[in-house]
Amino acid sequence: MSTHENDTATDSGTMKRSDALSRCLDTARDTLYALVEARTPAGEAAERISGALAASTGRIVPCVVEAPPACRYLRAAIDRARDVASVASLAGAFSALAPELAWRRRPGAEAHGEVFREGHANALIVGPGGLEQRNDVLVGASLVAPGVRYIDHHHPPEEIYIVMSEGEWYREGKGWYVPGIGGTVYHPPNVVHAMRAGPAPLLALWVLWVDPASSSTA
Repeated sequence: MSTHENDTATDSGTMKRSDALSRCLDTARDTLYALVEARTPAGEAAERISGALAASTGRIVPCVVEAPPACRYLRAAIDRARDVASVASLAGAFSALAPELAWRRRPGAEAHGEVFREGHANALIVGPGGLEQRNDVLVGASLVAPGVRYIDHHHPPEEIYIVMSEGEWYREGKGWYVPGIGGTVYHPPNVVHAMRAGPAPLLALWVLWVDPASSSTA
């Protein structure tokens, strides 16, 4: 991210996080620290991500888009997470931020069939094109409708999911497993992974660390 973006507001956005965004990011940080072990790959990634978010703020650019059909399950998923102590605070903070978020389908979702296209939604909170635009950190959420499998995918940045619902997760070399509500899922760079919802919708918050040296300036 350029120094200009960190220090100067623009006509198309501001440099000040809303109370809801600040609370959600702070609560996600606290939740991560409570759930992941220090001096592990996940713990080290959490430290890098939290440090970057504390050190600077990206350009805040509100965006309104029509929510995909899967978003009808969002309230039920949030309400279920509120009942689990380890993620209750995060569920509350995320609920307050949800009206500011733009939910979208995964790019190219139509190539994977109607069930997947209509049965998932992603919201980018922090990152290129997100509510807070920057290149070094990505924070977002994924929602999967009951009975829907999210497609296999991979990406260079390492990733941590905070699991806020029931559901199953897949990792290359490990197979399918159930982390449970309040669990975490860590993926090293480029590992193939997926997830699927059971009878209840699947909701997870995810954070990714992008090496600034390998990312272009926004």
